[in-house]
Amino acid sequence: MKAPLHSSFDGMPRVLTMARVTVVGAGIAGLTAALYATTAGHHVVVLDRTDRLGGRGTSQTIDGIPFGYGPHLLDRKGPLAQVTKKVSRLKMALASPRLDRLFVTGVGPLRPRNDVKQAAQLRRELKHHQPESEAVKGANLLASMGHSPPSSYRLKALTSSKLSLVGEGWAGIVGRMAAALDEVGVLIEPNCNVTAVHEGQVSLEDGRSFQSDVVILACGAHTARHLLNEVSPALLDSIKPLKASTLDILLDSKPLSTKHGVMDASEGAVLLELSNIQSRFNVQGSLLSAALFARDGEGHEAREERLLAFVDQHATGWQHHVIHERRQRNITVQTQGDKPPFDALKEDGILLAGEWVKSESMLSDAAAETGRKAGQNISSALS
Repeated sequence: MKAPLHSSFDGMPRVLTMARVTVVGAGIAGLTAALYATTAGHHVVVLDRTDRLGGRGTSQTIDGIPFGYGPHLLDRKGPLAQVTKKVSRLKMALASPRLDRLFVTGVGPLRPRNDVKQAAQLRRELKHHQPESEAVKGANLLASMGHSPPSSYRLKALTSSKLSLVGEGWAGIVGRMAAALDEVGVLIEPNCNVTAVHEGQVSLEDGRSFQSDVVILACGAHTARHLLNEVSPALLDSIKPLKASTLDILLDSKPLSTKHGVMDASEGAVLLELSNIQSRFNVQGSLLSAALFARDGEGHEAREERLLAFVDQHATGWQHHVIHERRQRNITVQTQGDKPPFDALKEDGILLAGEWVKSESMLSDAAAETGRKAGQNISSALS
C-alpha cells in the first residue's frame, strides 16, 4: 500500500497547526475524510458504532465470493476510484456490463447484435438521453440506482463501459483505504456509538467524552440528523431516503444464461448476473444481485414481494438452486432533496461528509467527494 506520509493527495502543503479531528462514521465518506485530514498533518480518530468498516453497503465475502446489498457499480473516473488509486499500488480488477447483454423489459438488449436499424435507434436515444425512451429509462434506473432525476453523467458512463464491478467486491475498496490509514497510524475505533456533538465535545453511549477541534460527521443522514438536533435541527429536513429491497444469491444454475442483466423501469427493478460480468467472481453457477426501489406509500413487505416476483420472472426456478442468499427488505440506497454543503456548520466546528451532502457526484462518489472536501478543509472549521 502507498502511505501518503509527506504530502496531501493533491500536492497541497501540510498545515502548520495540527488540529484534533474526530470523524464519526467509518464508511466511504469517513475513511476518505480521514485520509485527507491526516495527510494534511492533523491528528485523526475515526469512530464507528459497528465493528464493520465501510457501512451497510459494503460486501461480505462468503466462500471467497463477495456478497453485497444489491448491485454496486464503480465509476472508473469518479472520486472514489481516484482516491482508491492514490492509496493503493495494486490495480483493481474492473469489469463492465456489456450493452448487448443488458436487457430492458419491453425493449430487449440495449445494443442488439442482429438488428442494425434498432441498434442505431437505441444508440441515438441513449446518446441524447431521450426521457420518453423505455431503453433510456431502464439504463437510467441501473446507472443512477433509482434516483430522480437520473444522472446524465452516470448514464454516459454506463454506455461507455465506465461503470464497473470491482473484482474484490466493495469490501476490497474499503480494505485498501483502511490499510492506508493503518500505515499512517490513524486509529479506527469500532463499537463507539456517538450520542452527542456539542461545542467540540464528543459524547459516547458508554459515558466517555472528549474534546475535538473539528468534528466531521460522516455517518448516515438519519444519525446525523439526531446528532445535529441541538446545533441545527432543521438542516436536513428536506432530505428523504430512497429505499429499496435487495436480493443477492449464489446459485448452482444459470437461469439468465449469458445475460449481464435485466432492468424493468415500470417496476423500478434491476437484476445483474455478476459472474457473467466479472470473471474474478469464479463461480460455477450464477451470482445474482437484484434491487427494487420503493414506490410512494409502499411498505417494505409489499416491495419485497414485488422484488421476488421480478426475480422469479427473469430467473425462473432460482429458489431450487440456492447455495447462499443475502436478503434485505428495507435499505436506504441514497437520499434525495436539498442537501447541505460540506461546510454548512463550519462556524460550529463541524464539517459534513456523505452521500447526503451536496455534491456534483452521487452514490459512493458523492461520499468520497464530500469526504475529500471535509478532510482538505479542516482549517475552515477551526475557531
